Amino acid sequence: MPPRSWESPVVLLPRAALGRTVQGMNSKSEAAGIRKVSHQIDLALRLNIIAGFFGMFWLSVPLGAPLPLMMQGLQASATQLGILSASWQIATLAQIPAAFLVERLRRRKTAWVIACLCHRILWATPAVVPMLFPNQHETWTVMIITGLSLSNFLANLGTASWLSWMADLVPAEIAGRFWAKRQSILSLALVVSTALFGLILDAHSPEELLKGFQWVFGLCSVFGVADVVIHSFVSEPEQPPRHETSGINSRLKEPFKAQGFGRLAFVMGIWTCAQSIVGYTLALPGFFSMVHLRQEYGASHAQASWIFCGAAFGALLLTPRLGRWIDSAGAPAVFIRLIAVIPLTMLGWWGAPKGMLILGNQEIPIAVLYMGPVAMIQGGLLAGALLCQFRLTQMATCAQGRTVAMAIHWSICGIGGCAGAMLAGTIQDRIPLSWIKSLHGSWSAFDLLVLISALICWIFVLPFALGLRSKLFNSRQSSPILSQMRSARTQ
Repeated sequence: MPPRSWESPVVLLPRAALGRTVQGMNSKSEAAGIRKVSHQIDLALRLNIIAGFFGMFWLSVPLGAPLPLMMQGLQASATQLGILSASWQIATLAQIPAAFLVERLRRRKTAWVIACLCHRILWATPAVVPMLFPNQHETWTVMIITGLSLSNFLANLGTASWLSWMADLVPAEIAGRFWAKRQSILSLALVVSTALFGLILDAHSPEELLKGFQWVFGLCSVFGVADVVIHSFVSEPEQPPRHETSGINSRLKEPFKAQGFGRLAFVMGIWTCAQSIVGYTLALPGFFSMVHLRQEYGASHAQASWIFCGAAFGALLLTPRLGRWIDSAGAPAVFIRLIAVIPLTMLGWWGAPKGMLILGNQEIPIAVLYMGPVAMIQGGLLAGALLCQFRLTQMATCAQGRTVAMAIHWSICGIGGCAGAMLAGTIQDRIPLSWIKSLHGSWSAFDLLVLISALICWIFVLPFALGLRSKLFNSRQSSPILSQMRSARTQ
């Protein structure tokens, strides 16, 4: 019988590590039990990656070119784009009450599945609204923003559960390598899905473009549901029971007692704000950057998505190396170096040249060809920073109370991201273009956002991130595989 603390069926456990672990056992039955648990962990992690592959076909729509370009086609203002982007971030506050509820449950999986199924189904809103209300064009934008904002809220009801679940499931010794391997495979899915959806949109004439967006968002919802269904078969370690009867205030303060947790949350909140200002989310370009390419350079839907593909391809190439670097040098050291370099790559937007290059019968903006390699570098480094964040949150929290701690951390990040998105939308709508051009004659509002984002990284994020190098924080860099496996076995 398999251990009861695991349900059914990815960091893939190295054979050498497993061999060393098994050799330390005092009996053949104990060694066999450890092998069985490690096999279940390995199978669970593989299922996680398979589910995530389908999930990327969903994620490429909200984070890639389709969502901002559809909203632009519906003549949404920059402020409305900012509100939609901010809703993704501010909805993270829902993680905190959800975490208190989930910690009362023996299993986190059920709550996550219910919330995320509803969340993914709602991403069909842009496909359904024009069919249900064909004569109310002026209200489409409001209804779509409302539906997707509700979807973001539901998503965050399950986010802390999933992050806590994964932190308990993935062995600490190989967390960097696992997340890197997962990120590289998922980046490949992003490239394929982005190209697919770009072709669907470009296959429709301007008069029928709305139908193209309906197809894209309908498929997006289907792939998202498939991700949740497959992931429901991933094993879940049982949550450590909580016996104390402390109040909500003390529970909210508890994670900050761990050295490094408060600083990490603050650093990541400001870092998320800096990314959101230029429209980047989860290491990928979107919103303001996609609209900028279309407005300033005349890029088509597919051409704008090339930048998104470039970022995903860069993550595919760089994350395996970065994952090994994180495991060897430590997540704090790697994160600090990435934060110092990433803003330099963002300044690459300033050098994007205008003009068209004619290849056969197709006109391609030179800026798209220029930003392709730049986006690859950006995507690889930003993905590395995201891997560091996953690892750092695992290091800064303990198994007991981890769901609430994760919710607090990502809610703080969400507040930062919301502030960045709203600031960006306000700047683009309220600051006169003539004032921006007085700073630099060829600048657009997006170029100013790039400058603000870089200054926030260098002035605020980097200095505070240096404090993550404390000895106590780094002492959590690893934990014995054997103890993790033993803890997975019920008495």
